[in-house]
Formats: sequence, C-alpha cells, structure tokens
Amino acid sequence: MYIRKKITPIRLILAIMAAGLFASCSTEIDINSSNQDVPIVYCVLNSADSFQYVRIQKTYLVDQAALNTPPDQDSMLFQGEIVVTMERWSAGKVMETFRFAPTNEIPKDSGFFPYQKNILYKAKIKVVANQTYRLYIYLGSKEKVLYAEASSLGKLNVIDPIQLQQRKISLYDGNNYTCRWDPVQNAGVYQVALRLKYKETIGNSTRIKYLDWPQPFASPGSDVDYLSMDVSGARFMHILQDNLKAGEGIVREVIGVDFQIVSGSLEMKYYIESTSPSAGALMEKPVYGNINNGIGLFCTVARINVNDLLLSSVTIDSMAYGQFTRNLGFLDHTLDRDSTNNFK
Repeated sequence: MYIRKKITPIRLILAIMAAGLFASCSTEIDINSSNQDVPIVYCVLNSADSFQYVRIQKTYLVDQAALNTPPDQDSMLFQGEIVVTMERWSAGKVMETFRFAPTNEIPKDSGFFPYQKNILYKAKIKVVANQTYRLYIYLGSKEKVLYAEASSLGKLNVIDPIQLQQRKISLYDGNNYTCRWDPVQNAGVYQVALRLKYKETIGNSTRIKYLDWPQPFASPGSDVDYLSMDVSGARFMHILQDNLKAGEGIVREVIGVDFQIVSGSLEMKYYIESTSPSAGALMEKPVYGNINNGIGLFCTVARINVNDLLLSSVTIDSMAYGQFTRNLGFLDHTLDRDSTNNFK
C-alpha cells in the first residue's frame, strides 16, 4: 500500500530548513489572485485511529458560466513531487518522524468536484497524548514548503454513558439523557453524537439501518469536576419524525443506540467559530487556518465510542405509539403493534 520515493538531500534540507522560514511564512493568502495555485491542506489527527490522513488540493477559480461544469481532476491536484512528513515533539526533541504515502482507498462523495480519484496521504501513526505534532509538506512544482503545528489532546474519560448490562437509556418526551465526561487537556470544543440502530422490514426484505443525530458543539471551561451535555428526549422524537419515512407495510424494530463523544483541539474550536453564522447579517468573518504558506487546518481530536446500549421499554413504546412517531412502524418493547396502547 505504501509508495516509497527517493528523497534527494536538497529535499531533506528544505524540509529541515522550514523551521527557519516560519517568520516569513503567512496564512494570509489572496486566493483570488490570478495564476496562483494556492495549496489547501486538511489534516485531523485522531487518537482513536491507527492511520492518519492528509488531504492536499489547490484553489480553483471558475466563472459563473462554468458553475455547471466540474473542473478537471488535474485542476484540483498538484503535479510533480510531493513529500509529506510529520514529527512528534516532546520536551524540545523530535521523538518520532513519519512519512506519508499517497492512497485512494477512501472514496469521495459525489458532487461538483471530481470524485473518481480521491487522493489522500496516509501514514501509520498512533497519536500520543499531550505531544506537539509538526506537519511538513514539500510541493516540488512550487518549490515551497508548507508547515503547521498542533498539540495532541489528553485522555478522554467518559463517565456516562458506560456499558452496564442493567443500564438502559431513557430518552422520550419529558425525559432527557445527560452525558458526562472529564475535561480533556488541550481541548477547546466538544460534541456528542447519538446513533440509533434498528431493523427495517419492507415486504420480504429486512435491513439493519442507522440514524445519526449529532448534538451542537460546546466549548465549556475546564475548571469543573466534569463536563455534561443533555440530549433532549422530546427533540429525539422529532428527529425520528423528520428523518424516517412513514409508509404502509414498513415495520421497524429497535436494536439499540451508540454514543460518540469527541473532543477537539483549540485549532478546531477556532475553525468552527470562524465558519459559524455571524451575529450580524452583514458581518463577514475570516475563516481560521493554521497552514503556513497555504490555507486549511491541522488539528487533533480524541474520540470515544460507547456502543450497543439498550433503550428503555418506555422509550421504545414512546417510539411505537407517541404522537410524533406512531406512523413510523416501530414495534413496542414486546415486539407488538397494539393500537390500544396509543400514547396521547
């Protein structure tokens, strides 16, 4: 899977000298300048994964008449030599160095931009907590070195939910569920996501399906014993109503729920804040980026999944007979559809 290229001494020197170029580098770049292919870089180091990825593309200008015509693949990608490396620093020393290799193993979603080739750069990296990571990218066609730095997060410790055989999640109108976790060192933003798992039968066909429901981002302070976020039971029922199709003959059986809690670094917090809607209709905020000699984002996240949790009988019955979900075909906790049990 790895593709190795020979690096000449001059390329290594350029990468090493990048540390001395930071004072002259800038993330303030005019992306509308004529004949300027501005590098765009995104990398999110995830402590829950064994492999890390870097996405490298370039800006592409189109006029109004060309909006219906996708750009050519070559218009999005840099040609020539591309060297992607990363260093892990601790106590002022380089502890590890990683070399990334190109891969197209992850398909790109369809859309305006071409998706027949989704070229990323991949390296096997197990992220170490509370370390500094430095990303270097050498673009041979532009004779330029891009650089970014981010700190990895501390350990993410979840207090609730946890997997207990007797524990069931209650989430219905009038009853919210509270997630709790310890503050994470170096984190600036948090998000909780819920995934409902269910069987859906239409005629003779039965499939396992999922409904993902991410909660709003939160940026609480760290001077507390623990952090928490309420998941609304009433909103949960409306999410089911808004996202699941009702129809004659559709039968759904609840399997359970998964929770995912994610903490993001300060760089991610700044990026989210810069891309959120402005308070004033005429205010335009600059999008945060920390890629020197380019635009984009290099940040870190820590993630924990708590899977295969069961819903309480009251929650399942509310899904089967509640006023917002009674037409969605959910079976109650006895795997029945008794019309006399309709909730008001």
